[in-house]
Amino acid sequence: MNAALCTEVLYPLYGVERRVYEMAQGLPKYGFDTVVFTSSSPKHFPSLAVNQVSDHTISAPPKRNYVSCLKYVTGLYSRLTSEKFDVIDANGHLSLIPCSIAARKTKTPVVATLHDLYLTQWHKMYKGKAATFGLPFEIVSSKMYFDKIIVLNSSIKSKLVNILRIPEERIEIIPSGIDTRELDKIKSKKRENEVLFAGRLVPQKNVDILLRAFSLINDARLTIIGEGTEKQNLITLAGKLHVADRIKFINPVSRSELIKRMRSAAVFVMPSRRENFGITPLEAMYCGTATISTNTEGPKDYIESGRNGMLVNIGDVNHLAEGIEKILADKQLRTQLENNGRKTAKSYDWENIIKKIAYLYKDVI
Repeated sequence: MNAALCTEVLYPLYGVERRVYEMAQGLPKYGFDTVVFTSSSPKHFPSLAVNQVSDHTISAPPKRNYVSCLKYVTGLYSRLTSEKFDVIDANGHLSLIPCSIAARKTKTPVVATLHDLYLTQWHKMYKGKAATFGLPFEIVSSKMYFDKIIVLNSSIKSKLVNILRIPEERIEIIPSGIDTRELDKIKSKKRENEVLFAGRLVPQKNVDILLRAFSLINDARLTIIGEGTEKQNLITLAGKLHVADRIKFINPVSRSELIKRMRSAAVFVMPSRRENFGITPLEAMYCGTATISTNTEGPKDYIESGRNGMLVNIGDVNHLAEGIEKILADKQLRTQLENNGRKTAKSYDWENIIKKIAYLYKDVI
């Protein structure tokens, strides 16, 4: 069987892109040859069948080139209607409309994978006039015809059912996953009182809240790994808070180095406003590191606060500081979170996730 995996962008590998990449790698084991249709160059993935249907839509992250976006939509539709597939999977909102229309024309089973749903939050998430069109575009694209809609967490499902009135039986929750075999290959010793954040340094990640919380904590060190538009602001804030001597800012590191640092940290913190899944916190949990996340969409589906990790209120400096201090001070609690967190994360191995996706494909075919 042939599966068309459609995603606006495939490189670099962040959340959506990582999922599509893992699907393209893993689905052949379950009887699906995969072709990825995207705006990214195939040169980054010589082992995959990647078809570039337009110029790269995000040439200057995070800004989109809207001419290229239009070319992606028309180019994707053209390719899907000129070839034969057993199932089409549209990942991300820009893929939904062309995939749905092409599938109806060719009478091909079609699945939508919704990684997030902003609805009335567009202006909070994105600057500029284009955010005005986010809500109507999201409503129209989500309500297109699909045999099944896959969502990554229960929050998105609730929005689809209760706000957009999409029948619950058409929606399936299949989260993203982690590569446990890769994580098992790399070892590192724990460092007491080491707090770690790794991710993009952008407003959505709320790293300024982490800095303010950290300023309330004594006898600890904080490492921040990442790049982004907020980096210089965060460095300046660290100076104003008089904690610059206890904070180390590091540019993005190799994958193996990141895993080593995850394993060695005493606490991993993800202070985001939104995380539709949160691969990095789950990886930290599998690495045996006590993990704190804000009580946001994805992490609240797999973190049971106080048992396998800790959830704190979004934007709450004091709550985050209390959580970090509690874990650093209570060795018994930290060990419990480490052990239970690893057990939870183990069930999210990509092998298990891709198997569920393959079975759903077979159901709609």
